[in-house]
Amino acid sequence: MRISNDDIIDIWQSRTERVTADAYRRYFTDGKTRRLAALAQLERAFDKVLREVRATEARDAPAVWSLYNMGVVVKTRESVFSIDVVHRRAARELAPLLDFALVTHNHADHFTRDFYDAMNGAGKTVVSNFLDNYGVHDWRREGGFRPGESAFSIRDVEIRTSLVDHNDYLVDFTTAFEIKAGGWSMYHSGDCGSAAKLGTAWGRPDLWMFFPGCGVDVGKAVRRIRPRRLVFGHLWELAHSKGRLDAPLVRAAVAAAESAGATPVLGLWGDRII
Repeated sequence: MRISNDDIIDIWQSRTERVTADAYRRYFTDGKTRRLAALAQLERAFDKVLREVRATEARDAPAVWSLYNMGVVVKTRESVFSIDVVHRRAARELAPLLDFALVTHNHADHFTRDFYDAMNGAGKTVVSNFLDNYGVHDWRREGGFRPGESAFSIRDVEIRTSLVDHNDYLVDFTTAFEIKAGGWSMYHSGDCGSAAKLGTAWGRPDLWMFFPGCGVDVGKAVRRIRPRRLVFGHLWELAHSKGRLDAPLVRAAVAAAESAGATPVLGLWGDRII
């Protein structure tokens, strides 16, 4: 029997509220879970994703896992890639499995330098508007693109990027990724604080990874994108001492999405989304 969103929210609130930002930062450094259920779950989630990525064959449609908050791992017929992966073991254990990585913006809960260095050191593409190599297009020399706005392919994956506002003062700060593999499409809008710049070139995405925080109007955003499957991510970010998307805010976001005609799923650590 499927657990309701209300029950999931209660469970995760009770686990994560015991983890201070300082405890999480120390865990990120030393790996000790300090008998905290949320940190133990984060370790198990990473093991589960590694195991399933290795074992899964993505034939008819890609497989997608939620790793930690807005971090996802996607496996298609020919590729394995990540978006906004942050985990203390990612550079050592996940990077070798990946063909490329996408990063929406350079905040520490979406990007870590050691992960980038591991990918870059192995000659693997990392795409983001704030990285010097950008990975695909040198937009400083090529005409027709602004930083963060382009269309390209990597292996069997087509990618379109656009810029969205993180909030009122970080304008065009976040890269939103629209991804297509065969007839399947995904939208990942990172930390977007306004619905105004959200949009997809390929119509309704089969999957939208959406952070319903940063002040975004959830109902307006959902009516604009109309995803076939809506997954809320970036919930209960442990690195935040303030501004965690806690239980009341998650419930409000779920209600707003439902009022706009969507049925949101909570993307929790280690979940296989599709």
